[in-house]
Amino acid sequence: MLVLAGLTGGCSPGAPPAATPEQTTTASQPTTPQPVARQVEVRLTCATGDDEAPCAFRPDDVSVSVGGVVRWVNDDATFHTVTSTASPQVRRPSGRFHGVLDRTGETFTVRFAEEGTYAYYCQPHAEFMAGIVRVVPE
Repeated sequence: MLVLAGLTGGCSPGAPPAATPEQTTTASQPTTPQPVARQVEVRLTCATGDDEAPCAFRPDDVSVSVGGVVRWVNDDATFHTVTSTASPQVRRPSGRFHGVLDRTGETFTVRFAEEGTYAYYCQPHAEFMAGIVRVVPE
């Protein structure tokens, strides 16, 4: 009976849990760079009910290695373009690439041979539909 009383006494709701000091050390670990994708897919889609950005590139910011490919896929029947621009703020065609996707399932693909940041937008939806491709070394 004494054993039972000792076991139930430690389970009472008023007994504070025993604190165990914990020591943490931070060891410097070498970081392994994450591999960069050789191919990335971006979906073009329009959604009803989103007044601020009814159409979007998803994802709108991607990274690919030099020599890598970005493939844009139209997920709806809305007319879209994938048009390069020199500046994300001033959306005017730069002439680097331009694709028209006017049917569901239609695709446009670009291979990026040079490192850099490439801005693009959709001409009919320029006020809210834009993206970035970051081309980085492998």
